[in-house]
Amino acid sequence: MFKPLEGVKVIDLTYFVAGPGAAKILADWGADVIKVEPSFGDPGRGTGGTMNDPTEKDCNPFYTAYNANKRGLSLNLKAQEGKDILDKLLETADVFITSYRTGALVRLGLDYDTLSKKHPHIIWAQINGFGDFGPAKDNPGFDTVAFWARSGAMIDIAEKNTSPINPPIGFGDATTSCSLSGGICAALYQKQKTGKGCKVMVSLFSQAIWNNSALIVSTQYGDEYPKTRRNAVSPVIDSFECSDGKWIFLSILEPDRYYNALMEKCLDRPDLKDDPRFTPAANGKANAEELIAVISEEFKKHTQDEMVRRLTAADIAHERIQHVQEVLDDPQALANKYVVPVQNLDGTFTKQSMSPVRFAVKEPTCIEDIDPTIECQAPMVGQHSVEILKEYGYDDAAIEKLMASGVVTVDKL
Repeated sequence: MFKPLEGVKVIDLTYFVAGPGAAKILADWGADVIKVEPSFGDPGRGTGGTMNDPTEKDCNPFYTAYNANKRGLSLNLKAQEGKDILDKLLETADVFITSYRTGALVRLGLDYDTLSKKHPHIIWAQINGFGDFGPAKDNPGFDTVAFWARSGAMIDIAEKNTSPINPPIGFGDATTSCSLSGGICAALYQKQKTGKGCKVMVSLFSQAIWNNSALIVSTQYGDEYPKTRRNAVSPVIDSFECSDGKWIFLSILEPDRYYNALMEKCLDRPDLKDDPRFTPAANGKANAEELIAVISEEFKKHTQDEMVRRLTAADIAHERIQHVQEVLDDPQALANKYVVPVQNLDGTFTKQSMSPVRFAVKEPTCIEDIDPTIECQAPMVGQHSVEILKEYGYDDAAIEKLMASGVVTVDKL
């Protein structure tokens, strides 16, 4: 795959998922990303354990998902020598990306105001929980609280009159990381023109509000959430259970065009063709609960496979509602290498999702032309410290001294 960010240097001072994910996307696009960690490592190294994932040095697939294709440098940034090393890296870096809270960055002298004066070429990028202003600006902000809970997504996406959803770990983080990586690329374009860096900001809260942008508008005009599938705003944009207990999501955006085909070709109900209760679309919406009940009853007479065959033949937009585990073997995901087996350091394999954007300089003729690559596993803590320090002019004696004093750490299998 063509990698447009080759030659770009990124210093990655992030932890957990959102920040590391943004830096990983840049690495996938060709940037040289140096992951800077304290001696005890990114706490995200242990997060997979809460999801039944292995978290061993030689097999940590959750951590790899957000940190592959990076090099690892471990520095004690509380020591002046550690700060000096990082400062030396920043002299020639293009991007500094962080998910540390602003207060911690100020104490370390790594806040935007300080670094932009010292290194005006640097693109300084930060993911935080709630933004740079307001009463919650200094609050800890994981995606569960900043993205899901406060934005309304946690309760308004759920079925009406049920409990709030239990959000999947990393979902809000991953979407926010995409926005930050895009923002950084815009800043790189500006830097190419002017030679100057800038501050790039995104918060988990802002990302969730943007994701809910349609609801932000519609709720001002009487649209109410949460909703129930039993009385959806559009009875033909809804989920329906089949006889085998599996579900299909129907998505008919032009009801007047497809209503008769749905009744006659898919549901064996020609008696409902042109039924004035359900067509035109305004009548169907007025009688949504009744129409949904009719469609539900007919879906229950057929398996998911049979309904897929019927809906496909009628050219009606729909899709199987899958579990995440089913995506691991989804032929469409595999054909596009959206999911790829990645070898862990212990020789085992874990299927990993690939970052979504691909690049090409000519029209791809096969997936190999835009094949995503995992060139290296997520680094162990400080795995490349010696290699990186030598690139920046430190000799063996200086490196040994830094390691002996605990300023630099190198972890090995």
